[in-house]
Amino acid sequence: MKMERYSGGHDEQMKGLLKDVTVMGHYNEGDYQGIVATCVMLNDTKEFVIYNDYYGSCSGCDAWEGATDEDVRKMCIDLANGAYIFKNIKDCIEFLTHGDRDNAPFNNWEDCREDLFIAMTLQAEEDAKK
Repeated sequence: MKMERYSGGHDEQMKGLLKDVTVMGHYNEGDYQGIVATCVMLNDTKEFVIYNDYYGSCSGCDAWEGATDEDVRKMCIDLANGAYIFKNIKDCIEFLTHGDRDNAPFNNWEDCREDLFIAMTLQAEEDAKK
C-alpha cells in the first residue's frame, strides 16, 4: 500500500508484491502496454514463486494510478492467487521451459515464460559476478 501509484510503475509493484523475498528474475515487455512477469524466492522456505500481469500505461487505463488502498489490496490478492509456487528452482525452470501449456492460469504464461526464464538466467549471471 505504501508504493507510489504512477503510470508505468509495474516493475516496483511486481518486485514488491510479496514480503521477505529475493527477486530471482523480472521481465517487463518495456512498452506503453504489455506484460510483466516476476520470479521470487521466499527467503524463509526457499520456495520459488512466479506471477505475471498485464498493464496499460496511460492514466486512463492504468488501474494502479488512481486506485484506492482497497483496490490495490484486491489487485495484489488477484496477482497472488494466480501465482505458481515451486519447491525448488529446478521445478520452476521446468515449468518455464516446458510447462503445462494447456492448463495455464488466468494469467497467460505463453506470452512471457521464455522471457522470464532469460531474465532469471541474466540475474543469476549478474549475481555470480558479485
